[in-house]
Amino acid sequence: MSIVNRVAESGLIQFDPATLVKDMEASVVSISDFLHEEPILREKPFRQAIANHDWTDYTGQYVALHIDQETLVPQWAAMLLTSCLQPYALGICLGDQAAALDMAYESALAKLKVENYDQKNIIIKGCSDGLVPDWVYVRLMEVLQPHANRIAYGEACSSVPLYKR
Repeated sequence: MSIVNRVAESGLIQFDPATLVKDMEASVVSISDFLHEEPILREKPFRQAIANHDWTDYTGQYVALHIDQETLVPQWAAMLLTSCLQPYALGICLGDQAAALDMAYESALAKLKVENYDQKNIIIKGCSDGLVPDWVYVRLMEVLQPHANRIAYGEACSSVPLYKR
């Protein structure tokens, strides 16, 4: 008697949301790193500091610009940093590491080839290797449901049915 792997024969597609951004990098640039010792932006030294910075370090990354609450900066400061990052970064936002990661996920979801999931049975993996924001699971349902035959959450051995055509 041979052992039959019924999960492998079922045609289930296991979708791990963490794989959407596995090759993407998300970084944070703190505006305070370009200020002198006081938490006030002075234009001339600020411009000199950003002119001397190697912006190529952010090539192919999603970058969040962070402003400390104690720092006094005009609105144009983030815009100026954005202009420096624009030729290199894949995306730029104002916020923290989570905001940069959100931007990476949103970009990956926009590029997802949903036609590959037409009439398929999908299990969206719940215990991903990476930290997947909750909103990504909601967005996956929104994107995949019009195409999938069935969608479940979890693992093949223990899944929660979510949608059936």
